[in-house]
Amino acid sequence: MRIRPKDRATWQRWFAWHPVIIDNVTVWLEVVERRRHPDIFDWVYGYRTIDRDSYRKRLRIGYDRLRRKLTDRRRTLR
Repeated sequence: MRIRPKDRATWQRWFAWHPVIIDNVTVWLEVVERRRHPDIFDWVYGYRTIDRDSYRKRLRIGYDRLRRKLTDRRRTLR
């Protein structure tokens, strides 16, 4: 007997090794997110691209905080 996963509708990262259409653009050989639509059929997937701009902004904010912390520490030691 096959045990089915309980949470199938969450977005999961997936490498698009075959062409998929996202917002009328064919995406191929890139990491995207996909999820199953169990309400339609078990084998139907929905795809979306990963929002890389917000990831870069979070990295930049973390870097700025670290740089500010290190420079402020140097100023207080003088």
